[in-house]
Amino acid sequence: MDSLLLERPNQTSSGYEKPLDINLDFLAGSYKSKTLLANLEVIDEDIIANLDKVLEIKPDLYEAWYNRSIALVNLGSLEEAIANLDKALAIKPDLYEAWFNRGIILGCLEQPEEALASYDKALNIRPNKYEAWFNRGITLYDLGCLEDAISSFNKAIQFKSNDYWSWYNLGIVLYDLGHFEEATNSFDKSIKLNPNISKGWYCRGIALGQLKRLQEAIISFDKALEFKPDYADAFYNKGCCYALQGDIEPAIYNLQKAINLSHDQYLEVAKTDSDFDSIRENERFQALIQTENYWEDEEEIDEQEWLKAAASNPVFDFLKHPEEDIYTLADGKPFND
Repeated sequence: MDSLLLERPNQTSSGYEKPLDINLDFLAGSYKSKTLLANLEVIDEDIIANLDKVLEIKPDLYEAWYNRSIALVNLGSLEEAIANLDKALAIKPDLYEAWFNRGIILGCLEQPEEALASYDKALNIRPNKYEAWFNRGITLYDLGCLEDAISSFNKAIQFKSNDYWSWYNLGIVLYDLGHFEEATNSFDKSIKLNPNISKGWYCRGIALGQLKRLQEAIISFDKALEFKPDYADAFYNKGCCYALQGDIEPAIYNLQKAINLSHDQYLEVAKTDSDFDSIRENERFQALIQTENYWEDEEEIDEQEWLKAAASNPVFDFLKHPEEDIYTLADGKPFND
């Protein structure tokens, strides 16, 4: 079975805090209207230039330093964005938004220890912010502190019980700790909240596979494939389940599907995956995993010979399945060159 991956924060879930409104009563009216960030639609370079003019007049305006950091992030200047957040925090140490954004940026810079410290600071200010608990859980996971990551995701769920991704990530961490039953329950919670995401069904299938509840796992993989028909991972692990049950035909069929979608990955993995040990000596399985080298020793091969060999090769038996028979003579007459 495959390993599982955490879902990372993004702009639509646990992304950066928004710009702060700025009180610019100390500026001239005509210039003031050009400098407000909350309603200004200009490019980030212009935002920075405007803020620099504001800071020349009022260098202790923490909102300006904070908003400048957001523009710098948009421009990809993460180190400078951190420096601007530090400026804002030197003026206003209890600015939750700055600590939270600082944690995200440090995570992007692959500095998880510093990111964790920033999230802790943010949560000292606003302990009920589920986004900070969520991101803290991911950071702890990256640091290998899985039990603490579970506590953080549980806190996120405490403050927002209907957050799909918190339940999903909690399931991932529980899975990695070998708590497969609890992981399955967590994936069940995530699926109940959003049954249309293929990842949730897929991860539920993986956890059920570890519990040897193979038929239930197959059903979960089928659900994942309903929402993502080209899900190579789901086809592969569905094949694993069938192989573990000794069901040769569907095992090879699903493995073939996975290899068709992700040839380099799954052709190689299947050669040593113990899940296929029960069918490893089967002729069709052997033909499938040796497909890569089938013609590599031949410099040239006659076209008719190739077609004849391909037609008799058991690797292509999947084409005989009814679902692959999608063309009829109604689609047009045969073409003869």
